[in-house]
Amino acid sequence: MLRPFFRCLLTALALFLFTQTRAVALDQSVLDDLFTAQEWQTKGNLAASRLSLEKALRTQPGNIFASVRLAQVDALSGDLDGSLARLTSVLTQEPENLLALRWKGHVLLAKGQTAQAAASYSRILKLDPDNGWAWLGVAACLLDQATPEAGRDAAAALDKAQAHAGEDADLHLALGDAFARLHLLVNARLELERTLDLRARDTQALVLAGEVYLRLGLRGLALESWRQALVLDPAMGQAKANLLLLEGGGSAPTSRQSQGQGALPPGP
Repeated sequence: MLRPFFRCLLTALALFLFTQTRAVALDQSVLDDLFTAQEWQTKGNLAASRLSLEKALRTQPGNIFASVRLAQVDALSGDLDGSLARLTSVLTQEPENLLALRWKGHVLLAKGQTAQAAASYSRILKLDPDNGWAWLGVAACLLDQATPEAGRDAAAALDKAQAHAGEDADLHLALGDAFARLHLLVNARLELERTLDLRARDTQALVLAGEVYLRLGLRGLALESWRQALVLDPAMGQAKANLLLLEGGGSAPTSRQSQGQGALPPGP
């Protein structure tokens, strides 16, 4: 079972602009398969996402971006060793591929290999000092040390991640999840609302925003967020469960609580 903060990193989506990759030119069928894979992953259907990515690689076996995306699906499916092997192969071909380096860091972190993960994130920051994802990874490595000094350094790294998040909805979502787990609810709310400004139909962000609103005592906003999530995806189980409990007069347990929120040291 992956620890909650590492799952926060692993579940963050990573659909960069294709022009930012160094893969060979993409034909339309490969683009279609990549977008389809992303749609399935967003809906939580990793098996269907895998099929689309494998189809893209059959069409274009040398596609680095599709290989990294398949490594992400491996990681999300729990196959960390397979994911790491695929990423290592990619980095043998492209040692400075930022997306592969980032996910290598995430996978190593999930495997408990914090020093190696930190080295991967540091490599990214040498190539791209303003990389918000790498700063988030550095923060995760520091938080794993669970010392006051590391906690202060992690807070500084999170500040840098926020400063460089720009219009990356996925990074704002990951930051919102991280802040929610750290009990920094105002920060979490800001990041999740920014996610929804950029991507209004993001059901994962809507569910998490509802949980944060509830913890802030904003019951009406929590209900509205979960209802919106269910309109967009009627199969969204967490939103449905939260609504049933809250409308029935109970206190809806959040996914952050049910996944072991106390795994991280509480915020100030």
